[in-house]
Parts: sequence; structure tokens; C-alpha cells
Amino acid sequence: MRLSYVYQYENRMIKDLKELGANIRIRRSGLDMSQGELAFQLGTDKAYVSRIERGEVNIGVIFLSEICMVLQTTPNALLGIGDKELVESSISRASQ
Repeated sequence: MRLSYVYQYENRMIKDLKELGANIRIRRSGLDMSQGELAFQLGTDKAYVSRIERGEVNIGVIFLSEICMVLQTTPNALLGIGDKELVESSISRASQ
């Protein structure tokens, strides 16, 4: 029973990280910003941004807020939390 719970938790976490990374990629691309430009503004390297966008890195709250400032969005929008239409419009505004 315990192993099943841990397995479900890990699977959910992986799914959430991949969704967060995909939303960051969509927002960044919508702003016509390269991974290198985002990395420069965050004070990190392109490889790290790439790993975040692939969902391989569990970033902290402070770094997430820095990403949001650079991408001009909210944590809720990138995490897919809240009103689905609001989240989608926030992400898609970048592509306009």
C-alpha cells in the first residue's frame, strides 16, 4: 500500500513538472524569446532552462517567481491553477 502511494505521488509530480515546463516553453515562445535569452535574464544557462522546459528539474518557488517576472505572467498561469480559461488566455496572450 505504501509503495503504491509513493509511486502515485512520484508520477503526479513528474506530470506536473512536465506541464509546468511545457507552459513555460509556450509562454517563452509566444514572447518570441529564445532559451538563451530567458537564461540570460534569469542568470542561469540555456541547458538549465532546457531541462526545466522538459520537466526534468523541480524548481523552487523563488525561481518560479523570477521566471514569471521575466515572462510577464503569474505562477498560477504557468502551473495551470485556477480558471482554465484565464490560464489559457494568459499563456496565449504572449503569442499575439
